Amino acid sequence: VPLQTGGPVERPAIAGGGRGILNANNGTANFGPGSFITVSGTNLAVAATADEVPLPTVMGGSCITLSDVPLPLLQTSTGQITAQIPDNLRPGLYIAQVRNLASATQSDSVLVTVQRPQ
Repeated sequence: VPLQTGGPVERPAIAGGGRGILNANNGTANFGPGSFITVSGTNLAVAATADEVPLPTVMGGSCITLSDVPLPLLQTSTGQITAQIPDNLRPGLYIAQVRNLASATQSDSVLVTVQRPQ
C-alpha cells in the first residue's frame, strides 16, 4: 500500500544567480543584524501575513533558517518570503534554507554573509 498520494513532493527552491536573497530595503546582498530580507523562489510557502508581535518564525507552513537560527517572518507566498535577521545575530557566514514543515522538505543551501552594523 503506497503511503504517498499523488506525485512527488515539490521542494522549496531559492532563486539562483545571487538574486534569491536580497535586502528588502535596498535590493542588495548586504545584510546586517536587524535587516529585512526578501527570499525569492518557487514552492516556498502558502500565502500568509503576520498579524502579531513578536513575529512568528513559522508561517504559511514554512520557516527560513540561517544556520539553524529561525528568522521572524512578515509575509509568505509561493514565490516570496519577507523575513527579518534577528538583531542579536553575530556577523559572519550563514547557511540559509527554506524549510517546508508540511512536506518535511528543504531548499538547497545558500551562503549568506551577515555584516557588522554600520
